[in-house]
Amino acid sequence: MAGELLQYSGLVTKTKAMRSRLLKREDFERITEFQTVQETIGFLREQESYGKIYGGREEIRHRGQVEELIHNSILEDYRKLHQFGNSQQRQAMELYYDQLQYGDSVPKVETSYFVDVWKQIDKFSGSQMRKVLREVFGTQIDWLNIMWMYRSKNFFHQSPQEIAGMLIPVSYKLKKKEVQKLLEAEQIEEFCRILADTVYFKGKDPLVRMQDEVSYHQVMEKMYQKACRKYPASMAPVFCYFYEKEQEIEHLTTALEGIRYQIPARDIRQLILM
Repeated sequence: MAGELLQYSGLVTKTKAMRSRLLKREDFERITEFQTVQETIGFLREQESYGKIYGGREEIRHRGQVEELIHNSILEDYRKLHQFGNSQQRQAMELYYDQLQYGDSVPKVETSYFVDVWKQIDKFSGSQMRKVLREVFGTQIDWLNIMWMYRSKNFFHQSPQEIAGMLIPVSYKLKKKEVQKLLEAEQIEEFCRILADTVYFKGKDPLVRMQDEVSYHQVMEKMYQKACRKYPASMAPVFCYFYEKEQEIEHLTTALEGIRYQIPARDIRQLILM
């Protein structure tokens, strides 16, 4: 344990410093009140986490330019943490890198990416490292599959065979027989009943409670909270920061879009703060 504290103390401390600069709820509430994209750009220039990426560039005038810059901020953070880590920590961060290329709530990466990542995890030395990586990527894989199954059935009414062809062929806590039952469920109510009996919903501290729609982000947020508590001196805080930064960028992008089209502030707040 002492060795892990020494090994991760610098990286975790640097990550905590970056996390402290994430925008707060009150910052987003202020942003939603802006009337123009230029006001938002002016606000971001004042923030420590975004001001530096402007680099004195006064030519930034429209939404597309600022969206590119705010997305570049997470790549800059990745670069700093990658340089700060040791060789194994860098390798772990490299597993996540492909996901940072996209600002969407669901990464636009191929299923082969997750299959390859899952194989790479076994090559890491140290049981804690492997546990953290499996928790982070395994939970994501399970829930991407759950979400794809839910949406395919609820909105597109695809056959079990069609849906199965889209899934990531990896199971973590979601058992293969449970996946098969979910695929074969004829009604969405049956799908939800089967899902409610999985490990993600059962036990004293379920990862998520059943709602009207499967909630990917609730699951990921709670998983990261638990992982950071259980493994404070590990890669968990680093991956948690990447995830939170991705969410911040997504919320900023949504806010910019809403401001551009003059959507009422209350409606923007509902999209990004609820």
